[in-house]
Amino acid sequence: MKVLFTTFAANAHLYNLVPMAWALRAAGHDVRVAAQPDLADAIVRAGLPAVSVGPVLNLGGGGGKEQERPAGKTVFDWEFDITETREDRLTLDYVRGVFTTWCSIALDELAHDAAVDDVVGFARSWRPDLVVWDALTYLGPIAARASGAAHVRMLFGLDHWARMRHLFTALGGAGGADPMAEWLSGKLERYGCAFDEELVLGQRTLDPLPPWTRFPVGADYLPMRHVPYNGPSTVPSWLSEPPARRRVCVTLGMSRRDLWGTDQFSVTDLFDAVADLDVEVIATLTARQAESASAVPDNVRLLDFVPLDALLPTCAAVLHHGGAGTIGNAVVHGVPQLVIPGNMWDKAGLADRLAGQGAGLVLEHEQVSAAHLREQLLRLLEEPSFATAAEKVRAQVREVPAPAQVVPELERLAGIRE
Repeated sequence: MKVLFTTFAANAHLYNLVPMAWALRAAGHDVRVAAQPDLADAIVRAGLPAVSVGPVLNLGGGGGKEQERPAGKTVFDWEFDITETREDRLTLDYVRGVFTTWCSIALDELAHDAAVDDVVGFARSWRPDLVVWDALTYLGPIAARASGAAHVRMLFGLDHWARMRHLFTALGGAGGADPMAEWLSGKLERYGCAFDEELVLGQRTLDPLPPWTRFPVGADYLPMRHVPYNGPSTVPSWLSEPPARRRVCVTLGMSRRDLWGTDQFSVTDLFDAVADLDVEVIATLTARQAESASAVPDNVRLLDFVPLDALLPTCAAVLHHGGAGTIGNAVVHGVPQLVIPGNMWDKAGLADRLAGQGAGLVLEHEQVSAAHLREQLLRLLEEPSFATAAEKVRAQVREVPAPAQVVPELERLAGIRE
């Protein structure tokens, strides 16, 4: 069968799709990946055929809806927070405000009219049997509806979108203004198609997160094991040698540094926290990030990039920003985690769920200092319960079907079996 993947120009979102795309290719299916031109090289480097649609997205460089935002402000900084969980705040007006904000700013930027025209034109010409779409990239369901394909959504983190849609319905939103329906209808009408609720969450939802991250919202989830893909890389030879002392990975993630070029906390505090510890620290930082530190301790090795899938099996702990990809990598390898979550999408919620499993600790931004970082990292290294819990969650995710085992479900959805 023909399978079209859609995502937007952010490496982390592409990397999340790659294992499923390769599982389908290995099963004999024809795969294409559609995204803005600034992702084409990364798609090709993943060994997949790229289809460029629309103009360059350049989220971090100022373009499209980005020009309407105050400097340094992202959709995560607006009044209506999609990650809000406090019941007293989640009124119908608030939930409606979330959809208004996200549709008019974020989703409309990721589904620029020119990009939608291109992906619909390609889909109507190529005629995919199935569209697999990144959960923020509504190019996918629009192209599927316009070309008659089946379609599945693929999560990249906690399913706040389904949670908010569930709340919107439960609070009686269907009887009034529906920003999501209005936004999608405007896109669909250009191709002679009509909105229905299936387009919001897909016919099914591929969920590569651990089972304990899922919201009870009634979405039709298709669980899939997280298989790490960290981009094309060469494994350093030194990783083949056992570390002389406990190894700690420090990573601040790719999304924020790639898209906005900013860090979430002080690199100096990080280095001061580990300077006198009997550990080897592998810090994956760019030259710009490293320059922000006052000094680099002798026990810290600075590297711009090391594939986490190769590094983490050698580590006793990992300190990071809370991204779903990093958490997924660490869970797969049973590594205890110290998380300082940022404000992008689900980082705090994922970190809290990880801590609830006993496999990590969470440090809020206002708590970050060299002394506090050192204290929490020592807990992670010295208290055996964290390693035990990390191994337990690793065993849990190994019971979840791998991407190759999910392929038959997607074939059935598309009505094709090869």
